[in-house]
Amino acid sequence: MIYGKLIAMSDLSDRLIKARIHAGFLTAQEAVDALGVKYPTYAGHENGTSGFKAPTGEVYARKFKVNFDWLMTGRGPMVPDGERTVPIVGYAGAGPDGSVLYAEGDGNFGETIAPIDAPDTTEALEVKGNSMHGLANDGWLLFYDDKTAPAAEHMGEPCVCWLSDGRILVKIPQPTRDPGLFHLESVNAPTMRDVPVDAMALITDIKTRAAAKRYIRRHPNIPIADIVVSR
Repeated sequence: MIYGKLIAMSDLSDRLIKARIHAGFLTAQEAVDALGVKYPTYAGHENGTSGFKAPTGEVYARKFKVNFDWLMTGRGPMVPDGERTVPIVGYAGAGPDGSVLYAEGDGNFGETIAPIDAPDTTEALEVKGNSMHGLANDGWLLFYDDKTAPAAEHMGEPCVCWLSDGRILVKIPQPTRDPGLFHLESVNAPTMRDVPVDAMALITDIKTRAAAKRYIRRHPNIPIADIVVSR
């Protein structure tokens, strides 16, 4: 395929819009700010009033993390091989006492690019509010996997903790003298002492709000049946 010719067609602009949204830029202005280009130029590419050549397409493909051939011709997969996503299954800090709120049903709160080497069991939580300030702020993403019974590897590390009373909290567990009971530390809240916990999962990765905005993809057409505190 020869890319030297100027390509001006609605399919090209449609793919550019899809690529921009794929990368987490909700508006053309957000993409312009990230690319460092002039708004009229980029807007013309999106609305189809002007096409763009291969050098510009390469810039867009790199920034939006899509295949160059797909962007220019529609051929092949949109996303490069090896890129995986994980579901955003809940809102951390949004429930009572800063607990996690999970989505029920076929829907979720969207998806995000998986961290490097993340196993297939990895899930993400999106932080809501300031109850976790100091560990993670509003809009940050927390990744976890391998939910297991409490173990030595969890102690002193940020974890998602499934309490026996049904609550799910992001805390730093510490052992106690009593098996099955743990002190749950927070950065900006009093320590919860002697708490029964059924399971824990290590927080394996954290993305700041700025990074998260670029990688979150929402699914407004997939309904969430309910939002629950326990899961």
